[in-house]
Amino acid sequence: MNNKIIKKIIFGLVLFPGLLSAQTGPQRVDPSSMRVRAAPAWSRNLRTPVLGQPYLQTESLVVACADGSIRSFYISGTELWNFDPMDEASPFLARSMEGSAYISDSSGIFKAINRVGSELWRINLGSPVSFSPVVGWDGRVFIPVGSQVFCHTAAGHPLWSRDLGSPMILGPMLDSSGSIVTALENRDFVRISQFGAEERVRIDELPALIASIVAGGRESYILFYPAGRAERIIFDERAPRGSRLSRSSFPSLQSAPLAAAGRGDKIAVTLADGRVQLIGEAGQVLWTGDSHEAVTERGSANLSSPNFSSINLDIGRAAMEFDNWGIYILTTRGATGFAEDGRRRFIMRFEETGSIPGFSEEGMLYTSGRDNVLRAYKLDSRPLNVRRSRFYGPMPEGNYGLGNPPPSPWATDIRRWNADHQQSMYDRIEAVIDSGQIGENETAYVGYLHEMIGSFLDQGRVASVRPRVLPMQQIAFIRLLGRVGSRDTVPFLWHIFNRHHEPAVRAACAEAIGTIGVDPDGSSFVSFSFFLSPNNPHRDPQLLLSAAGSIADICRFSGPPLASDGIMLLRHFSTLSWIPPHVRNQIMAMLDDLYREGVDIVIQ
Repeated sequence: MNNKIIKKIIFGLVLFPGLLSAQTGPQRVDPSSMRVRAAPAWSRNLRTPVLGQPYLQTESLVVACADGSIRSFYISGTELWNFDPMDEASPFLARSMEGSAYISDSSGIFKAINRVGSELWRINLGSPVSFSPVVGWDGRVFIPVGSQVFCHTAAGHPLWSRDLGSPMILGPMLDSSGSIVTALENRDFVRISQFGAEERVRIDELPALIASIVAGGRESYILFYPAGRAERIIFDERAPRGSRLSRSSFPSLQSAPLAAAGRGDKIAVTLADGRVQLIGEAGQVLWTGDSHEAVTERGSANLSSPNFSSINLDIGRAAMEFDNWGIYILTTRGATGFAEDGRRRFIMRFEETGSIPGFSEEGMLYTSGRDNVLRAYKLDSRPLNVRRSRFYGPMPEGNYGLGNPPPSPWATDIRRWNADHQQSMYDRIEAVIDSGQIGENETAYVGYLHEMIGSFLDQGRVASVRPRVLPMQQIAFIRLLGRVGSRDTVPFLWHIFNRHHEPAVRAACAEAIGTIGVDPDGSSFVSFSFFLSPNNPHRDPQLLLSAAGSIADICRFSGPPLASDGIMLLRHFSTLSWIPPHVRNQIMAMLDDLYREGVDIVIQ
C-alpha cells in the first residue's frame, strides 16, 4: 500500500466520526439547551441563603443573609465586613454614595453602617421597614414604614415625617427631580418632595409598576397595571398646591408588565413573555428585543409560567436598570443587556436563584444560588464617561439647591441685623430642628443661615453703617446648619472656613462639616491642610483640634479610601512642632480610635 492510500485512509478515519455525528445529530438547535455560560470572576460560600437583591455601590456590595447577618464584599471578592444586627435582618437595604449601608431589623431598629462595618447611628422606627429606603441626592434617607415616611440626614438627624393615611403597596422610588413617589392601598398615587411637600391623586386600580420620565419639560409618571393597561400622571409645579398631579391617557402594553425603568423621556419595560421594549414619551414602541426569558430563547419555560409571580417586585423575580450605559433585565434565571438603540450586548443564563441578581456600575453581575454560593461575573465593560467623585462612584443626578439657596423671606428685612431679631430667628429654627419637622421650611431657613453666616463676604459692597453679625451669633448659626446636614452645604462651610478671620468661627465650620459627616470629594481636607504650611500665621491649637475632630468624623463616616487621606493628614498634624502636648495627645487618641475601628484598611 503506497503512502498516498495510507494518508487517505487515516484522513477518512479522522473525519468520518465528525461527518457521522453531523448527519445523525439533531438538525434543529433548541435555544433552551444553548446556555450562555461564563466562569465567575470569584465565588464565596455564604453557607446561608441571601434575602433579597444585593445592594451595590462604590465597587462593593452588601447582602442580607437568612442567618441574620449583613455581609459586604469588595469587587475583587474580598470580604469587607460581617455585621450582626442582633435581631432578624430585613432584606430591604439601601446604600449611600459613600458606601454606607442602611439596614433594619424585625424590631424596627434602623441603623447606618459604614464601609468597614461599624455602626454610625441608629433610630427606633417602632416597626420594620416596609420597602427599601431611598437615598436622596444630598445623602438624606427616605425610610418607608407602613403608611409613614421618615426623612433623616445622612448623619441620622430627623428632617420630617409624614403619615400618608394608608399603607404603601409599592416601594418609594426617586424621580428625576429628587422627590419620591409611591402608590397606596387606598388607590392614591402620592408624590413627596425632598422637603416633605405632598401631592396626591386618586387612581382607579392598584398599579404593578411606576416609571418616572421627563416629557415636555415636565415630570411625568407612567403607571403600568397588571393586565397591561397604562396611564400617565403629570406633575405641574406651577399649579396650585393640592392639584399639581393630573391623570392622562397612555397606550397600553402588548401584555402584562413585569419590570420597568425610566430615564429621560423613555421607558424600558419587560413583558410577561420575556420581551423587552423601549417606549417613547408618547407611548410609541421604539424597539423590541428578546431577553433570556423570551420564548425564542428558552422555549415554553418563560416568565409567563404560573410559577413566575410579579407580586411584590422588591423581593420578586424581575428587575430592570436603565442608565447611561444601557438597559438591563435581571431575573432569577439570568440577565440580558441592551444598548439604548436596541442592540443586544450580552445574554446570560444560570440555575434559578432565590433572589434577583445585582448588576453594578462596573458591569459586574452578582448572584446567590440555591447552593448558598455568592458568585460574581464580569459581563459588561463600561466606559467611565459619567461624572464621578474623586473617591467614590457616580455623582448624584442633581442637588436640592441648599448649597446656593434662593434669597430667604427675610433677605430684605432690615430688622435681621438686630441682635434680638437674630436670637429670635435662632430660637425659631432650633425649635423646628429639635422637633424633627423642619420639612418645607428647610430651604427658607437654610437660606437665612447662609445669608447671616456669609454676611461678611460682601462687607465691602454694602453700606458701612450696616451692623455686623457678631462671631458668636455666626457660630450659633453654623451649628444649626450642621444639624440640618445636607451634603450640598459642605462647600459653603469650607468656603467660610477659608475666608473668615476669626478662629472660633472657622472652628465652628470644621465642627459642622464633621456633624454632617459627608464630604465625598475630600475638599475639606484641602482647606484643613493649611495648618501644614511652614509660613502659616494662624497657629491656633483649638482651631487645629476642631479641624482634626472634623477629619476624624468624616473618616469614620466615609471609610476608605477617603479615610486614608484623612488619617495621613492627622498624622502630619500630630508632628507639628507648635502644638501643645495636650492637643497632640488628643489627635493621637483620635488616630488610635480610627485604627481600632479599621477605617485605615486598604481595600483590594
